[in-house]
Amino acid sequence: MSKQDFYSHGKLLLTGEYVVLDQGKALALPTKFGQSLQVSVATQNYSHWESYFYNGDLWHSFDFSMKDICTANFKAKNAFEARLQELFTFIYAAKPELFQYAYNFKTVLEFPQQWGLGSSSTLVNNLSQWAEINPYALLKNSFGGSGYDLAAAQCQTPFFYTRNALTPQVESASLPDFIKEHIFFIYLNQKQNSRDAIKHYKSRNHQLLEEKIKEVSQISEQIPKVENLEDFEDILRKHESILAGLLGQKKVQEKRFSDYTNGLVKSLGAWGGDFVLVTAREANQLSYFKEKGYETILPYKTMIL
Repeated sequence: MSKQDFYSHGKLLLTGEYVVLDQGKALALPTKFGQSLQVSVATQNYSHWESYFYNGDLWHSFDFSMKDICTANFKAKNAFEARLQELFTFIYAAKPELFQYAYNFKTVLEFPQQWGLGSSSTLVNNLSQWAEINPYALLKNSFGGSGYDLAAAQCQTPFFYTRNALTPQVESASLPDFIKEHIFFIYLNQKQNSRDAIKHYKSRNHQLLEEKIKEVSQISEQIPKVENLEDFEDILRKHESILAGLLGQKKVQEKRFSDYTNGLVKSLGAWGGDFVLVTAREANQLSYFKEKGYETILPYKTMIL
C-alpha cells in the first residue's frame, strides 16, 4: 500500500443551529480551511501518529500498536489518545483486516483549533475515508452530533442538510453572488461549548418546538432566493428571534453589538462563541469590531468554498 492522502473541509452553520438535531432543515457552508490526513504502511513494527497545527507546530505525537489501541491494554495519556482509541475501536469492529499492518498517520490542520471549524469532524471524515466506512456511523459512536459537519467535510458548495440517522439528506445550494460581497465572518475570541444550550433547547415544549422547527426550515429554504441584502438580513433576524426563544438566550447582536447599525450580526452554530456572521455595506464599517478587539475578520470569499 502506497501513501494515501485524504482531505476534509471545515464547516459553518448558517441556519438551523440546534433544530438540526431534530430534523430541522439547515443551510450549511463548507469552508476553504480543512484538515488533511496522510496514511502509509510503516516499515517499523508499530504505528506512529503525528498531528500538526496550522502553523506547523506539532500538536500530538505517539507510538502505539494497532491491535492494542482497541483493547484495555492501551493506556491513553491524554484526551486526544483516548478519542483515537474510541475511533479505532469502532473501525476495528467494521474493518479488522486493516489492523494486520502498522501505519504512519499524519494530520495537518489548516485553521486555529479554537476557531471551531471542525477539527473533530474533519478527523472523523478522513479516518472514515481511509477505512471506507460510513462516517455518520463513526460519528455516532464517537463525538455524536447532527452530522452536518461531516456533510460539509465532503461538499464543495453550500448545502441543505436534514438529519436522518446514518443516511442524511444533503442537497446542493447556493447564495446569490451579490450577498457574498457584504458577508464577513468574525471570530469572537472564545470557543463555545454548546452542551448547556442544547440541554435547555431539549427541555422545550414539544408542540412549540415542532412549530418552530418548521419555521426555521422554511427560512433555510428562503435564503438562496433573496433578492436584496435587506431581505437577507430581515430573514436572518427572524431566525435569530426564533432561536433566542428556544434557547432562552439573548441574540448576539443585542448582547454584544447593540450599537452596530450598519448591518446584521448573527450567531453561527453554538451560540456564545466561535464565529458570527456580519453584514456590512462597506468593508470600512468593520472597524467597529476591530475597535472592540475582534481582529479575526474574514470575507465570505476567503472563508467559504
